[in-house]
Amino acid sequence: MTTRRGFLQAMAGGAALGGLGAQARAAARRIPFGLQLYSLRHQLEKDVPGTLAKVKAIGFDDVETAGTYGLSVADFAAALKKAGLTARSGHFPYERFRDDAAGVVRDAKTLGASFVACAWIPHEGKFNRETALRAADVFAGAGRAAKAQGLRFAYHLHGYEWEPSPEGTLFDVLLKQSPADLVNFEVDILWAKAGGADPAALIEKLKGRVPLTHLKDMRKGTKYTPPVASLPDDTNVVLGTGMLDVPAILKASEKAGVEIHFLEDEHPDSITQLPQSLTYLRGLAG
Repeated sequence: MTTRRGFLQAMAGGAALGGLGAQARAAARRIPFGLQLYSLRHQLEKDVPGTLAKVKAIGFDDVETAGTYGLSVADFAAALKKAGLTARSGHFPYERFRDDAAGVVRDAKTLGASFVACAWIPHEGKFNRETALRAADVFAGAGRAAKAQGLRFAYHLHGYEWEPSPEGTLFDVLLKQSPADLVNFEVDILWAKAGGADPAALIEKLKGRVPLTHLKDMRKGTKYTPPVASLPDDTNVVLGTGMLDVPAILKASEKAGVEIHFLEDEHPDSITQLPQSLTYLRGLAG
């Protein structure tokens, strides 16, 4: 019954598209939708080729990687190619960017990716200014290594960056200390919301530095006190059925120069929800 209800909600969202502006529809048409493979991590742990085939069957051509699930980088790249998928971006651990940025870039090139991205800055307790400054240095180095090989680096925002600081927030520290020609940002709209930001306004603020996003939606009525960087996985819902204003985010993305949106769904039943989210987005595109 949950699956049926989610499907009907998604279809209802599509039926209501007449009220959207032309800009939102144009944004949905212009910017492609890919999949962050972390969405299907449990399936990939058991069956890489079969899961990648499902990704293609759902309707995705582009993906963002997050590990290789026991395969070598070369073998995972071969599995992507066999499935007809293109890795546009890859997530790699912070420690690898810190200690072996050149190796990260080599792996990304093996995968065929144009972007390398870091999804988490390790920290104990609350994120603090010292950690943010240290991370900015790591990101600058990663950006230089990526740029030298024709790739781009991006940091995936995760909510905890909105702790207050003398500059405003610790995100403002990261933004100010990270060279604009080396460090881009990947705005995860759910975690931006959980951090306390307006995702659409944030994307517009980052114009020219936000080539990537993660599109996900948060269940209506979810209780949290920002900034937070952790919520139950089942708070992820089908796009267009939660509390995030997806059309406004797509319009902001068009203005800001976003190049690709990656859907990410951490719900235990993401394999069911993802096709519904893609249907919703295609409905926005008209």
